[in-house]
Amino acid sequence: MAIIVRDNEVFESAWRRFMRELISNGVLDEIKDRTYYKKPSVERTAIRREFKKRKTRHHRAMRRIRSKYGKGFSV
Repeated sequence: MAIIVRDNEVFESAWRRFMRELISNGVLDEIKDRTYYKKPSVERTAIRREFKKRKTRHHRAMRRIRSKYGKGFSV
């Protein structure tokens, strides 16, 4: 990954572009995850918790849609 500094560009703006690129590629999250060891059981628990949260959000949204459009609506 490379960021090319443009002519007459201030360092801070190039740094912001670089950090945005790191965040969008997921590199920053990967670095944060690898800063310390997580037991596999803790990691599995976190994955399950995230899945459950996503599932709950989906069901809440579907309830709102069904209440608006009727019970025959499905995605």
